[in-house]
Amino acid sequence: MSLDSVFEPARVAVVGASDRPGKVGSVIWKNLAAFDGEIIPVTTSADRVGGVPAVPSLTEIEGTVDLAILVVPARAAPVIARQAAAKGVGGIVVLAGGFAETGPAGAALQAELVEAAGPVRIVGPNCFGIQNIARGLNASITMAGDIEPGKVALVTQSGAYGMAIHSLALDENLRFGKVYSSGNKADIGDHEVIRYFHEDPGTGIVCLLAESVTDGAELAAAIRAASPTMPVIVTKTGRSEAGARAALSHTGALGTDDAVFRAAMRQAGAITVRSGLEMLDVARVLATQPLPQGTRAAIITNSGGVGVELADMLEDEGVEVPELSPALRDRIAERLPPIGSARNPVDMTPIWSRFAELYPGLTETLARSGEVDLVIPVLLQRAAMDEATLVGLRDTVAELRAAGNQVPVYCCWVTPRDGRAMAGMLQSVGIPCLEWPERVARAVGHAVRYAASRSGINPPVRVDPSAPFGLADGPVPATEAARILARYGIGTVESTLCATADEALAAAERLAGPVVMKTAVPSVAHRAEVDGVRMDLSTGDDVRDAYGDLSTLGAEVLVQPRLEGVEMAVGAVRDPVFGPLVMAGMGGTMVELLEDVAFALAPVSKEEAIGMLESLKGFPLLAGYRGRPAVDLDTLGEAIAGASRLAAEHPELSEVDLNPVIATGSGAVAVDWKLYVSHPPESGRA
Repeated sequence: MSLDSVFEPARVAVVGASDRPGKVGSVIWKNLAAFDGEIIPVTTSADRVGGVPAVPSLTEIEGTVDLAILVVPARAAPVIARQAAAKGVGGIVVLAGGFAETGPAGAALQAELVEAAGPVRIVGPNCFGIQNIARGLNASITMAGDIEPGKVALVTQSGAYGMAIHSLALDENLRFGKVYSSGNKADIGDHEVIRYFHEDPGTGIVCLLAESVTDGAELAAAIRAASPTMPVIVTKTGRSEAGARAALSHTGALGTDDAVFRAAMRQAGAITVRSGLEMLDVARVLATQPLPQGTRAAIITNSGGVGVELADMLEDEGVEVPELSPALRDRIAERLPPIGSARNPVDMTPIWSRFAELYPGLTETLARSGEVDLVIPVLLQRAAMDEATLVGLRDTVAELRAAGNQVPVYCCWVTPRDGRAMAGMLQSVGIPCLEWPERVARAVGHAVRYAASRSGINPPVRVDPSAPFGLADGPVPATEAARILARYGIGTVESTLCATADEALAAAERLAGPVVMKTAVPSVAHRAEVDGVRMDLSTGDDVRDAYGDLSTLGAEVLVQPRLEGVEMAVGAVRDPVFGPLVMAGMGGTMVELLEDVAFALAPVSKEEAIGMLESLKGFPLLAGYRGRPAVDLDTLGEAIAGASRLAAEHPELSEVDLNPVIATGSGAVAVDWKLYVSHPPESGRA
């Protein structure tokens, strides 16, 4: 269902409207004064509000109502919601707290609210409201003021923090177009809002400030659809308790809430940041300047120290600060004082009398040079306080754009507090001024990475759930698990299940080489932890002794040939928020200690799987480190993709654990594998 009734209403009712100062109903009424539609006060406390005749209930309003703002206590909200449903109201904004965030009783009240509303869309409860600046629609408890609308939309779960972020953005000339406070998200999910904004011609960027994620797969899908054309900047506070689980596999143990969230957002193409401040910095960079078309940055500074610090921090973010060509250096050096440097950073030194000439002139020269993809003037102290310098920069950037030059310009602002107001001369015309090198480097790094990656964001791999395997809950026997893995293109090492020492000896003799023996007890999750593996067994006595030791854990053991290669870990787990996940990483007994792993929402393609491998710190071992043979990435990628399809197609599989998978130049084979079945409760299985 469209959210037009929320963001594009023609008639808005304020239930609990008031003229009394200090009342929330009065704040809401005044905030809606600039609304270009009709506002109807609903109250039994007065005949008029703001000179407008009041009605006692929603159901007594003549004509249609698109949106109702509920300024009532929590306990009254279900009653009003039921009236809204009877009236055919499109959406309601429930400002009051006292619902699910307070505990079981509040959760019950929230469920009652949702039931009472029926088809009516609910914003909140426990939120500060919504805004559509272009329409003068400020259905919130925060002041928007007389501001020009922008193309950035803010979606925030936190009320007070969201208002603070909104205020800071206004202070720093970031113009929001729409603001949505989700609160408890009783009805409308973040994914619905993002899909709406993606289709909204007035929105070009979305900032999402989340405290919890309730439908991770849907959220990731919405961002994945939007990211190629609309940046989605995400920051998440806290950790969801829904992610707590007793993990049997390495995948489950490593799949923390934060790791899973970041992996899902990265796969979807979101720009994931650490804080609300960083989110605003990235939004300012993306909203006001063209996207950088490469990674090469030029720095212009009058302080060598600040320029070097910025260069170091940009390099940390994957943004290079290349040395300029001799010809370009010569052109620049002609304009600099003798002690200046034209290498990059371009250091003009503190030659105050020429700032107004050099900052604009060098910016133009570098932007037109073809040798850099972005320009960062460092405006330090006197440069930032000099009006002529700022006017020159402003006009130069305008001339570059008029001439079709799309090299972005971002300013690093290093000045005393009383000089911050001067930045408005640049920011008001779309040249962002970010304070200090660290903030600049982080924001620019995000912009460069987004520009480079957005064309490579692929649509999700589609699968259909398959018929269940018909297995009981618990660990799947090794031989049956191997047959299932083979159906998904995952090879397993030749294994013989043996119940006696003689059978083990016969199996070892058939393999004609060093063998590995391990316990086959299904309930043993990690064999190494119970001393359940014996390696490099070459003689009959070795095999018999090993069987004697291992049989104390259970009669059956597996006999396998010893393989050599790079040990990898591949797995899948069902996350309670994001659904099936696949993991790939450097494997063996140290996998949980090293934590060199990558996660993705399942299923993934072979190409995405190889991308996961390329993100690992240990990837050089796979690519042929120091003359070693490279492994067969195609086969390893197919094994990862196969595990992801297995998890996505079979909801009854709670975990898949392949560790290690031995990767060589000719293939990839699992030498230890486990599948765990846990049927969902709704299936009627325990």
